[in-house]
Amino acid sequence: MPPGAGWQGGRVGLVDEVARKAAVLWVAAPGRDPVPAWPVWRDGATYLLTGPGEQELPGLADASECTVVARSADTGGRVATWQAAVAAVERDSDEWRQVVPALTAGRLNGHPD
Repeated sequence: MPPGAGWQGGRVGLVDEVARKAAVLWVAAPGRDPVPAWPVWRDGATYLLTGPGEQELPGLADASECTVVARSADTGGRVATWQAAVAAVERDSDEWRQVVPALTAGRLNGHPD
């Protein structure tokens, strides 16, 4: 999901920086409460791995956009909130082969396939 797509006035820079450095982001599909998600930042986008046996992100797979909240690692306070587009990465695509190893490397419970 590319954070801050279409935003202007420096906000994209803040969102990019926050998302790139985040170990955890709070993600909410429309009509859902935010849940923690372990992301990987790559090529200007935030990637999340969800599905059976992975992190539970209710409603995200069927959503076209979501709300993302980044919190400070030091204080837990909200640093930034933004709307992001949601798009699935096709299994076995070049993008999949580049992103999934990075996602699973950071989590002990990740599945490489």
